[in-house]
Amino acid sequence: MTSVSAGYRWNLLLLLASVQAIAFIDRVNFAVVAPQLITDYGYTPTQVGVLLSTFNWAFTLSLLAAGPLVDRIRPRRSFPIGVGGWSLATGLCSLTQVFAPLAVLRALVGVGESTMIPSGSRVIRETFEQKSRALAVGFFFAGNRIGLMLGIPLSSVLLVHLGWPWVFYVTGALGFVWLIWWRAVYRAPPEPPHADAAGTQSEERIRWLTLLKYPTTWGVMLGQAGYLYLYYVFANWLPSYLVLQRGMSILRTGWVGMLPFMAGTLCVILGGLVGDRLIKAGCRVTVVRKSFAVSGLFGATVFTIGGAYAPSDLLAVALLTLAVASASFATAAVNSIPIDVAPPHIVSSLVSLQNFGGNVGGSFAPLVTGLLLTATGDFTVPLLVAAGVALVFGCGSYGLIVGNLDRELGTPESASTP
Repeated sequence: MTSVSAGYRWNLLLLLASVQAIAFIDRVNFAVVAPQLITDYGYTPTQVGVLLSTFNWAFTLSLLAAGPLVDRIRPRRSFPIGVGGWSLATGLCSLTQVFAPLAVLRALVGVGESTMIPSGSRVIRETFEQKSRALAVGFFFAGNRIGLMLGIPLSSVLLVHLGWPWVFYVTGALGFVWLIWWRAVYRAPPEPPHADAAGTQSEERIRWLTLLKYPTTWGVMLGQAGYLYLYYVFANWLPSYLVLQRGMSILRTGWVGMLPFMAGTLCVILGGLVGDRLIKAGCRVTVVRKSFAVSGLFGATVFTIGGAYAPSDLLAVALLTLAVASASFATAAVNSIPIDVAPPHIVSSLVSLQNFGGNVGGSFAPLVTGLLLTATGDFTVPLLVAAGVALVFGCGSYGLIVGNLDRELGTPESASTP
């Protein structure tokens, strides 16, 4: 691991947090304009669900190629390709409200964003030691809560005061500003060495398909499916929930809708900070990561069920805010797992597999929610389904299928990660 200054590491953390923020602004902007598609352009909730899921399907399928691509060309190239591509597609959404071209453009946003998490995770693996890694991961993923927190009111204000096109002009431009910063700051470390004669892990021993033989790989894929299903319900449908179920105006929705993600931002960083301190104090990585993952998702399950039956607006918002906060407390742990156990040369590939599995679950969340909303007329059943998926897949997989996290995949049972 290359020695770098503390100032450079903090600059990287700000870059990683901000790229996630921009990515999620470019996701939630469409969730904000979605009610207008229903009220002004004759869309059904199911059609809106399809448009929201189109991004997720494209993002999910692209992850299978994104991880190996990042491992091959490395973040210095993969970040500009991805950020530039999705930002251009976001800006082009300003040109139409017609279903087919919107679906294509949202798919292109998903393809571009698929490089982000593998690229950022590789940067973290190359720059931060394991005892400081969860906080770095926490900062990285806090960015998506910041994006939702800022993106909902930003897109709401742009929609109300300037109209549909300006939502996408402004949010699409943010990525190009970030690219200037990235090119000015990032310094790529040297290529990691291959295996030595003693048999250290090498690219020849662990390849992309080889990862699928380990139960931990399947555990993080299924666990992420439960985690992201619940999270994508909030990320994609919370503005519509506040407008359609609770009768809030678009502007009020913009401000109320930021509260869960504001709490989530704090809890992502808190979870990473507490996890790192426990590991520095001598706790096993396995115990810390798995306990944080399971407890956070279990709390999110309980609070989501409570929110589904809450009689008042205030209680519903409070409980759903606690649900997002609890899930966010698990975020640093669940996203540190593949960085902890993957050999350095294939970190992005394992990260992409985790997020492929997660987004298989997450990509169905907007569509299933839309179908259930159309069938039942309110959000009670969709929220209960989200809670059940988080409990069974999230808690069950991270608790029972994920194995020993104190050693890299492929090393003997007696060996531990340095």
